[in-house]
Amino acid sequence: MSQRLKRWMMRLALTEQQEASTWNARPISQHDVPLLGELLYEAYRNTIDDEGETSDEALKEMEGTFAGKYGLVLTTCSFLIEEKERILAASVLTDWTNDQTGKKQPLLSFLMTHSDAKGKGIATFLLKKSINALLAQGEKELVLFVTVGNDAAQHIYQKLGFQIEEEFETDRIKLV
Repeated sequence: MSQRLKRWMMRLALTEQQEASTWNARPISQHDVPLLGELLYEAYRNTIDDEGETSDEALKEMEGTFAGKYGLVLTTCSFLIEEKERILAASVLTDWTNDQTGKKQPLLSFLMTHSDAKGKGIATFLLKKSINALLAQGEKELVLFVTVGNDAAQHIYQKLGFQIEEEFETDRIKLV
């Protein structure tokens, strides 16, 4: 029997964000895919979004993302923070086409923080940086999908002003 999950589609009308931080972030690139795959695995493991993926499956998901699974990766609006040859956190945005409306719009495909770096405001900082980069490119809004019950993510999104646009149920399926 498959498990049903509730998810929200959330939308934010973009406004300039204050990015006060001591973290040094840089834009992501194709070169980062292996480490982003590792981060995806570590960030989702033992959370509500853990669907039993292996580290290899997480890598394939990130490779698929860079191959256009969710639209073109917006590398100038997606950022990561590194420490000691690993990625602590990353925001990955794509130019997504909404299947229902046919409209292209920026999508926060992944906002990931390594399990031992959570609770330090890193994800909020990266999302604010991504929002400001989108604004600089003339974008007006950002959408995302979040699993209901992912309290940490929901807190960040609601704090920044994201509004629930739609709630739906989906079967729990593997990322790949």
